[in-house]
Amino acid sequence: MQNRDIFVTITHNGQNMKYIVIDTETTGLDPQRHELLSLGAIVMIDGVITERIEIKIKPRNIDQADAEALRINGYSPYRWKHAIEGEHAVTIIKHLFLAHLDGILVGHNVNFDIKFLRAFADEFYQEFTFPVPYIDTRDVCRVNLAPYGCASMSLDNICAFLGWRRRKAHTALSDCEDCIKILRCMVPPSPKFIMYVKLRGVIASVKGLLS
Repeated sequence: MQNRDIFVTITHNGQNMKYIVIDTETTGLDPQRHELLSLGAIVMIDGVITERIEIKIKPRNIDQADAEALRINGYSPYRWKHAIEGEHAVTIIKHLFLAHLDGILVGHNVNFDIKFLRAFADEFYQEFTFPVPYIDTRDVCRVNLAPYGCASMSLDNICAFLGWRRRKAHTALSDCEDCIKILRCMVPPSPKFIMYVKLRGVIASVKGLLS
């Protein structure tokens, strides 16, 4: 990843550019105590989405879950009634990453996702091999948007700053879709998008003065 002006761009190596965008929803913030509830993944090759995957996983220790995390992620026994067992999910996820080791892993605060996925694999005496390098869209947005007044790097705030309407916030697959939008706009950004961000920054500043 290279920094050109204030915007992040990626040098294309002449081969197909493949991104594997992931997001996890969990029962809390501690990968040693909390569980993986779902994984969303989108594979995009040269700007074309080729795969969309969402896996819901049956929690084994829901009594240890953080109530606020469950509320944010929309967990309920009914919504997870078709979730699969962890033993099955770990095999699917392992094969997903092995099939795309030639790509670039993408996520918003992707280290959080990687830590939970590693802990999940450990539960079943497995190990995931992740594609490298990876892109954290939170860092991309911090470089690209913070200079224009976007203070928080949460997906909710980024989408609000850019005027993007979120369809289903805090589901694994919808968060992946928002990361795809960030990739398409900012890696690398077009001059038109740069002007749009500057305008959004001015609007945010005016709103701040009027509030």
